Amino acid sequence: MRFLIIFTGILVIYGCPSNEVVYNFTDAEDVSTDSIIAEDIVSDVVSGPHSDCDSKENGIVCVGVASRKITPQKYELVKREFLIRQDYCPEFDGPGNCGSMDLEKWKQLSKKWKTDFFYDCGTDMICPGDENYPGPDSDGSEGDGVFQGFWIAGYSASTPMLGVHDDIWARAIVLRHNSKTVALVTLDLIGFFKSDVDRVRTLLKARAPGLNIDDIIVMSSHTHASIDTVGMWGPQDPFSEVLYESGANDAYIRSIIQNIVDAVIEAGVSMQKGRVRAITERVGIDGLATDLRDPFIIDDHMSVLIFEDQKQNRIATLVNWGSHPEGLAGDTNAISCDYVHYMREAIESGINEGKRQIPPSGGMAFFIQGPQGGMITSLHMDVYDDDGNKIEHLNSFEAVKQVGYNIARKAYELSERAEYIDNLNISIKRVEYKIPLENKFFWMMFDLGWLRDRPKWKIDPNKEVWIDNVEIMTEIVRLSIGDIEILTIPGELFPELAVGGYNEPYEYSFGHPIISPDNKYPPDLSKAPPPPYIRDKMTGKVNILAILGNDFLGYILPEYDFKLSEDYPYYTSAPGDHYEETRSVGVKATKKMLEVIDSLY
Repeated sequence: MRFLIIFTGILVIYGCPSNEVVYNFTDAEDVSTDSIIAEDIVSDVVSGPHSDCDSKENGIVCVGVASRKITPQKYELVKREFLIRQDYCPEFDGPGNCGSMDLEKWKQLSKKWKTDFFYDCGTDMICPGDENYPGPDSDGSEGDGVFQGFWIAGYSASTPMLGVHDDIWARAIVLRHNSKTVALVTLDLIGFFKSDVDRVRTLLKARAPGLNIDDIIVMSSHTHASIDTVGMWGPQDPFSEVLYESGANDAYIRSIIQNIVDAVIEAGVSMQKGRVRAITERVGIDGLATDLRDPFIIDDHMSVLIFEDQKQNRIATLVNWGSHPEGLAGDTNAISCDYVHYMREAIESGINEGKRQIPPSGGMAFFIQGPQGGMITSLHMDVYDDDGNKIEHLNSFEAVKQVGYNIARKAYELSERAEYIDNLNISIKRVEYKIPLENKFFWMMFDLGWLRDRPKWKIDPNKEVWIDNVEIMTEIVRLSIGDIEILTIPGELFPELAVGGYNEPYEYSFGHPIISPDNKYPPDLSKAPPPPYIRDKMTGKVNILAILGNDFLGYILPEYDFKLSEDYPYYTSAPGDHYEETRSVGVKATKKMLEVIDSLY
């Protein structure tokens, strides 16, 4: 309630903000040349990377891959005693202090709450008195009274990074056929705003014009154990329980942009001729995922793309599957890709343990997130090891590993049946479009600087106020690689928007009741939209829905079941399962998205 009172006060105070927070169109066109990367463009001397690889042959494509580690290397550490005491912490495999800050303990620091909750030893994490202490940090971070650490995104605010379980990556694959070139990048992040993708485009064009890359698709895995790159999971004031600063670190995001461009350039320069095998099939959900919000509908399509050199050696494997990588439940302070790490590890190096072993495929493995909104996850289901034993702690690395291995096994089975694709002509269609920012909570976070800024426009420029009068730009890309089709979705798509599944025989419910019998606030399926659904419109032999492609807009929900709290819309949830509405830009985004998709077909 305290948060709602403060929030309402902010709306009253900022009901008519100055126009300086609203970008004009010129600003939006040039967003990617702002100060965050301007000096890189000016000072970069790498202007000549190129590749002579091209193919006009049927069934032959130029392909190159590369990766860059984006795990933070230097940061300060929160004192673990200020974290919540838990019965189970994944990194300890037992009880301990982990997850988010304990606000009651934090309050006890009184006036020193901003300075004494962390070790002010500098970003080398070595304190005076420690063995091998080299002296004060050269960057001035030691003893300055300012916390220079990172916050983990996905669950609670105020969850600090205290270590690394497995590294996070930017992985790039560059494809060229008949002089058309496209780059695909996967990030182990919660999401990445379009404005930052545009910065990537600008820096890439400035650094490597000779690669002639026609466009780029940047996709986030949506892991819930990685760095906050949008800002909404930053530190809270323990007294007001409101964020006191953004969780996003501009310098770190700048490094991500640079690493993406480095990876794309390396991949582009290393292109060689190869072939592609591909497949899309339904794989079921056993051991993979469940649905926590009615109607129980899961899009179980899995797509696998295999890129081989001309001697049939594996260059890359791309897997498209939809489920939240949130298995650690916000209880870890160790950075992780969640199940994505284990899936990639299993594909690249094989599984040589347990009863269901698979051989190593070699090459580089990529994960592309599929329709996982509302609420597709592996966290709230029983997970069994290869001997059939139920894993005790669902939020353990053991459970997360098992889910990742299960996905890898399905991908391997599909890869054995994947056929070579002969039609590989590349076609790229990209539509930028504006959507209303209906969510006042998001609006406030932008205005206060908690969310990373992005261009905004007044819907009606003649109105002084901009509450309910602001829109943002997003985009959708339809990429065809011959018979392979990739359609980007700028947010977390509910699977029913992709496949329907509302009617008998409820083929996407897998034996579960489509509406839980104890749901007191069930959705009215009589108002659900009729076909065609998004997958019905796609025309490839192999179809990939790339969720969180080139933007991060939160959830994208069906209009018929979009319910807001009558008292505090977007701040609290409506009765029943309606959390996702509070983390969406608004209901109008769905209709506009579907209209844009229709225009691409």
